[in-house]
Amino acid sequence: MMSEISGAPVVARLRARNQLTLPDPIVQAAGLAEGDRFVVDFDPDEPDVVRIRRVRGSYAGALAAVYGAADVALAEERGSWSAAE
Repeated sequence: MMSEISGAPVVARLRARNQLTLPDPIVQAAGLAEGDRFVVDFDPDEPDVVRIRRVRGSYAGALAAVYGAADVALAEERGSWSAAE
């Protein structure tokens, strides 16, 4: 399966010293930045598939969309403290 952005396949080329430059559309769409770290995975049973996964340096705020903003939850919790007095 090829990644597509705006309907066109996105292709990268392996260069000297095993360097792979990710195309700008992929970097922008995935929100990648210089210094990001990646895990590279290869399964010999699928010789044409190489997986690249970003390693997050911090998970702070990663679930804010799922659980709501932490400051709102804290404010509600703290509000209940004063009401219990």
